[in-house]
Amino acid sequence: MENPFELILERLDRIEKAIAALNATNPIQINNTPMDIKDLSEYIKLSVSGIYKLTSTSEIPHYKRGKRLYFKKVDIDEWIFSNRIKTGVDIEKEAMEYIRKNPRRF
Repeated sequence: MENPFELILERLDRIEKAIAALNATNPIQINNTPMDIKDLSEYIKLSVSGIYKLTSTSEIPHYKRGKRLYFKKVDIDEWIFSNRIKTGVDIEKEAMEYIRKNPRRF
């Protein structure tokens, strides 16, 4: 009868080798490829015409080469998350901080 610890070690060895092989053949890369307007439309679930409107009013970060528009995912993610809505707790904390700093006004 085989030692159960040896079986576990053998399996772990095989798992480690499989992971190493996956990492070697398919390394994880950061996707820095620019998105076109159709890619962006799918990414943010907004119509192409809506995106054109945002670019014409310079509300969304974009790049233009000739007549083509390009977008960086990093820029878009930053733009999406730049207008966080404050919670009631956040507002209350700000109010208490303001009162603490300006006690004579109240």
